Amino acid sequence: MSRISNFLEVLERERLDAFLVTSQVDIRYLVGFSGSAGMLWVSPERVVFLTDFRYETQSKEQIGDRAEIHIITAEKGYYDWIEELKLTEGKKFVGFDENVVKYGTYKRLISRFPDVNWIPLADPIGKLRAVKDHDEVNKIRQAVDIAVEALSETLPLLRPGITEKEFAAELEYRMRRKGSERPAFETIVASGYRAALPHGIASDKVISAGEMVTIDFGAVFEGYASDLTRTYFVGTPDKKFKEIYGIVLRAQTTAIQSAKPGITGKELDGIARKIIEDAGYGEYFGHSLGHGLGLYVHDSVAVGVRNENPLEEGTVITIEPGIYIPEWGGVRIEDDVVLRADGAEVLSEQLPKQLGDIVIPVD
Repeated sequence: MSRISNFLEVLERERLDAFLVTSQVDIRYLVGFSGSAGMLWVSPERVVFLTDFRYETQSKEQIGDRAEIHIITAEKGYYDWIEELKLTEGKKFVGFDENVVKYGTYKRLISRFPDVNWIPLADPIGKLRAVKDHDEVNKIRQAVDIAVEALSETLPLLRPGITEKEFAAELEYRMRRKGSERPAFETIVASGYRAALPHGIASDKVISAGEMVTIDFGAVFEGYASDLTRTYFVGTPDKKFKEIYGIVLRAQTTAIQSAKPGITGKELDGIARKIIEDAGYGEYFGHSLGHGLGLYVHDSVAVGVRNENPLEEGTVITIEPGIYIPEWGGVRIEDDVVLRADGAEVLSEQLPKQLGDIVIPVD
């Protein structure tokens, strides 16, 4: 079945006559349009895409016959087209994503179309996006490969004297050279004491010998993101770093081995968390084990204590335990995995993570 057909089944279950899609990510998922402006009307009778003149050619090329295409102008805007095409005629209940539509937009909708009951739903298309098809997994795999190859080429620059910002810039440059549309997010390079910051965006700090360096980065291929983390040590690691690195690696490896369809996000999080807690560092692991991955870096699936829903086959998630100790530093290891019927396939297994692999010798 097509993605539109699957979404129409959602509307039927929710007893909606139509849905107005305003999220550009959801529009891309449903009909393939990758531009930055547009609205998509979905009903059993018609699928209509509205955008402005900048995207007239692009929308026709990308959408094809998946939707009617109409171009707004200064004289005829989105709501004028909805009215002229009589899209709301006979429609009592029309849905919208309450996490996307702003209150001002909602007020304009109820004012312009008072005969419609506008029904808010929380991320209904996200539930469809969670399970990836073969093509989507391949695009994420491509994004992973781009990121891994770029890091491998950039690692020789990870030496005392380079700043975090400089290393991040070199890494992002190489991801671009290899086909990434953009960085999936602002690259994290956090060295020494700054590695205690889970989201330590690259700073002007100079990397020195004897420091750990956490690198969290990702590429984007045809809209789909990768999200990877490795923690390196510049020089000879001491006993405490080896201990903590070993704990985090054991927690991540065990979680990956346990990941399979049917396990809940809470259960999977608990498997890794217990290992860190039993080692005495539970208070230093303050975030969830992972998240969904796709057209959003943080897609709709949560791998944490609040998600008691079973994870489905085909879901792509990150598994990224960490330990962060103020004034000392931190360790995080993150891989991207897809849940198969027989367990987890690690899409980033080509990026080494054993202790011997992450030590950067210093002359």
